[in-house]
Amino acid sequence: MNNEEKILNEMKKNNGMITTKEVERMGIARKTLTRMLEKGLIERENQGLYVLPNSWGDEYYNLIFSSKNAIFSHATALFLHGLSERVPLIYEITVANGYNASLKNRENVELYSVTKEIFELGKTEIESPQGKIIPVYDIERCLCDVIKYKDKQDIEIIKYALKTYVKSSKKDIYKLMEYAKKLKVEEEINSYLEVLL
Repeated sequence: MNNEEKILNEMKKNNGMITTKEVERMGIARKTLTRMLEKGLIERENQGLYVLPNSWGDEYYNLIFSSKNAIFSHATALFLHGLSERVPLIYEITVANGYNASLKNRENVELYSVTKEIFELGKTEIESPQGKIIPVYDIERCLCDVIKYKDKQDIEIIKYALKTYVKSSKKDIYKLMEYAKKLKVEEEINSYLEVLL
């Protein structure tokens, strides 16, 4: 088996994707990827990320791959947590103030910019629908964010998420209220909770 075949086999095991670092760990030179690109065996999805032609890949992972300071948020994160039934058409992503990279130019991305002090608040990781680990805000942060920006959100998504959350055995009302205070949506969160609890 030659190096190109090794790479293709690894990509098939990895949802049709491979990174430059993974190729180097296999002991294969980067120039092999360049040759494979020229032959049309693979496509460059992002800097350092390659996919099989016509493969679905992992849109969530691909978007965040080269953006170290970006976190899935709002309704997109609610979907990833199972608190929304709507598959996002526009990916909502939060970045720290001063962010100036490739996501700004994507038509299918809605960027939210926050101060560095609250950027990490509630950051966690989750498996994407295709099984890759991606950064996402936890449920409590997402609920605060969708309420803070309720004018940009579908009210049905907010209602569904809140109703599902309050019925969940994993809810953490203390954490929700702590975040609400830091994100200045305490009054709004209280109003919703009074109706639902």
